[in-house]
Amino acid sequence: MTKEHSHPSRSFLGWLRRRVFPKLAKLCAFVGLMILGLWITGRVLTDQYQWSQYIWWVPALWMLGSAWACLFVSFAFAKFSRRLGGIFLRPILLVACLCSSIYLFFGVWHMHRIVLPYERAADSIRIGHWNHAGQQISSQGWEQSLLDQGVDIVLLSNARWGQERQIILNNFAPYAPEDKERWVNYSYKIQGDPSHFWIQDNALVASRYPMIRTGIVSFGSAERQQLLNHSSSNLGWIMFVEFDLAPIANKDQSTPPPDPIPFVVWLVDLPSDPYNARQESMQKTRDAIDSWNGTGWKMGRHVWEQNNASGDLFPAPDLIIGDFNTIRGSNSIHHLAPNMTDTFDTVGFGRGRSWVPHTKSWVINLGVLFADWHIDLSFVNTDWKALRYKIQEIDQSGHAEHRMQILDLVKKTTK
Repeated sequence: MTKEHSHPSRSFLGWLRRRVFPKLAKLCAFVGLMILGLWITGRVLTDQYQWSQYIWWVPALWMLGSAWACLFVSFAFAKFSRRLGGIFLRPILLVACLCSSIYLFFGVWHMHRIVLPYERAADSIRIGHWNHAGQQISSQGWEQSLLDQGVDIVLLSNARWGQERQIILNNFAPYAPEDKERWVNYSYKIQGDPSHFWIQDNALVASRYPMIRTGIVSFGSAERQQLLNHSSSNLGWIMFVEFDLAPIANKDQSTPPPDPIPFVVWLVDLPSDPYNARQESMQKTRDAIDSWNGTGWKMGRHVWEQNNASGDLFPAPDLIIGDFNTIRGSNSIHHLAPNMTDTFDTVGFGRGRSWVPHTKSWVINLGVLFADWHIDLSFVNTDWKALRYKIQEIDQSGHAEHRMQILDLVKKTTK
């Protein structure tokens, strides 16, 4: 009786091992190859087309992890199969997974650079950029941490309006302290030299070097509410800030002031709407820059003064830095930064997780742990060389979605 009942189950299991498992083993290997094919397609096309930008944005670890999982499941099905299934596809998938992983580790993350020694050059400029994103930051003293690290120029986007901006300004007062309190603009004061500090719209700049002039262009939907404490998805802006890197002259005026050494930075915060085609969005950004009307601000004797130079062009940048809302390596960036060098590609290493979104779903947050969205970027022109690039967590509590990028630059010497 037992044999009669056990025979159908053995027959069913045998049918699975002869018919189903081999096909599943072959199917898993095929799916793994298709996933790798999509990943390679995304890396080749990036955001040249709107449909390809969504493939490009899928994190590499999601893609490669899925391909490796398909490979292991294919091996598992093959082990319990009585017939060969996927015997030709699995070796191809194995080699493809190994090559892709090695390329990711060394070609994308540049992990070989982790062993290279680094010592800051005496003539280098250390610059920090952070998209505050208008969030409540629990960490105290992050401004002092940047001062202790020797950051010379701090560029903030979307800091919270009101008292928090004033606190940030006060904490960076050591850049250029003075006994007298002066106006930075119509809303904020600083007990320091106002030429070292600037606030306009959603940008805040504090610097060891004085600023000469600034200007800004905005673009996108006019429906954005400027009172929001964070970037909306419909509007972007780019501000240029021209610094003077010349040594500060003696206050006793015993020696003539040195000639200015201009250093132009573009601070970027581009639209984040995922439905926007990035090629079109970047072209609109370029058009807005080219049509700048020349209005801005310049540093007067003691205060910032409005500057209307209708014949001026947006000055060419030495550095472009900010939240591009598109991933490092995207084709669309050439509209904004042609012939400029990505500092991470030059000297950076690691996964490049500059944007780490937080949700109330632990499942989504778990997936985010394996996501590498590097959207806060920096580019230098041919006159400057990047020596170091790192992404630093500002808020240790993890409330801040954006992380700060800190880079060291040095002027190239002419031979």
